[in-house]
Amino acid sequence: MKIVIVGGGTAGWLSAMYACRFNEFSKNEIVVIESSKIPTIGAGEGSTGVLTRVMNTYFTKYGVNEIDFLNNTEAILKLGINFRDWNGVGTQFYNPIQPSDTTQSSVDIDLLVQHIKGAAYESSPSAFLLKNGYSSYSLNKKDTTAGHGYHFDAYKVGQYLKSIAINNGVKCIDTEVVSLNRNTNTGELESVETTIGNLQADFWIDCSGFSRTLIEPMGGGWTSYSDYLPANGAIPYIHQFEKNEDIKLETLAWAMPNGWMWQIPTQKRYGCGYVYSDMFTTYDNAVDELMKTTGRKIEPLRNIKFNCGRLDSAWVKNVTAIGLSSGFLEPLEATSIHSTIIQLDLLFTNGLNFVDKQSVIYDANINTYNSFIRNLFDDAKDLIQMHYITEREDTKFWKYCKYEMKRTDKVNEILEICKHRSPSMLDFWKYHGTIGWGVWCWTLVGLNHLTQDISLKTIKSYGHSDAEIENRIKRISHNNLVNSIKSMKSNDFVKCLLNKTLGK
Repeated sequence: MKIVIVGGGTAGWLSAMYACRFNEFSKNEIVVIESSKIPTIGAGEGSTGVLTRVMNTYFTKYGVNEIDFLNNTEAILKLGINFRDWNGVGTQFYNPIQPSDTTQSSVDIDLLVQHIKGAAYESSPSAFLLKNGYSSYSLNKKDTTAGHGYHFDAYKVGQYLKSIAINNGVKCIDTEVVSLNRNTNTGELESVETTIGNLQADFWIDCSGFSRTLIEPMGGGWTSYSDYLPANGAIPYIHQFEKNEDIKLETLAWAMPNGWMWQIPTQKRYGCGYVYSDMFTTYDNAVDELMKTTGRKIEPLRNIKFNCGRLDSAWVKNVTAIGLSSGFLEPLEATSIHSTIIQLDLLFTNGLNFVDKQSVIYDANINTYNSFIRNLFDDAKDLIQMHYITEREDTKFWKYCKYEMKRTDKVNEILEICKHRSPSMLDFWKYHGTIGWGVWCWTLVGLNHLTQDISLKTIKSYGHSDAEIENRIKRISHNNLVNSIKSMKSNDFVKCLLNKTLGK
């Protein structure tokens, strides 16, 4: 088979790497179309733990490992998200990468006992390390003591993956797609006209981002989330580290008058941006809001407009969309690369590693894939919306979110449950890549949707005595202490990265 990927970037080169994984058996020709005329931003992006898994498992056959990845992309670890001012100016809560040890139980007892103590986030090993200035790397500089994701410049990650893919037989063509040529009988995409000529393929992967160069004319359709998610614009910018600044291994999600700002550390600087709603502010006013709230001089890289939503069909005939071209949920909770990897997991597993065209392109396979991807995005939409259901109402934007924004059925369901008991993993669909209770819980606690009284009521209903509760709190504290003793300070970890001595 010949597989052509339209669009480079992180999604395109991740797709190429996935296609490479089994190519010693499949013998496919893999081509990436990438245009040098399309500008890149590189304003900073974060990941969930799924990218950590990929770097430490799938791509190791090509010499990829975590330390090599960090050294070549100026990436840094991510232990969690620091939510500032979401429930009102002066409030704060954390969303750690790693859940508690009991998050997969019918009731997350570790979270609940820490919640009633007033320190819910200490039930997560990664949150405890983050709040106390530690990294998840141990003192021997190579073993990890807790889970983590990454912060990075997405452009550098794409270039890193590109170099590995090309070294393993992937071809790269610098051109742009001009038009599509479809088979009049089957409807399949046979070839594309590019600025340098005609290009044919058996299977196509659309990684062209918001332009959706292939999937839109193929009839992918679109379901908008604009009624449920209020933001539709982003203003990325760069902020340099202050002299001798302590670099925290966290994404800062700072609520603004008309949205929120992200701040993501890489090894040498911050990538930042304001995610806002143009229903309540203009681009110029948003920049002013940023400067007033942060006290910084802001030099925006560009003004990005987006429509939150997903394709109705991410796979049509012999074309599938991966990454931003398949859907977008705004940057909150790092769903973009997460969903990209889950899509690729499903595509190349159920595609029988693309041994031949007949084993890949058939209705049952396509329908299963499309149903899965629809659920993946719809479930993530519910989680993202929950972040906007806060006690804050100091601007028209936050009043709209609190009183007027249309809520999803799942958000209403979970809010109702929280009035009576703590939700558990059994209240959420569980499948590969799902964003379940392990992520939801931090937001529910942080925004006071799940109160300490309800957490205590839930614990008591499961028959836990006061002594058992106290013993559990002591055990969690002991485990956190052991992890911190073994772990490098975050500043020492960053110094090792900058000096290229990590793992030595």
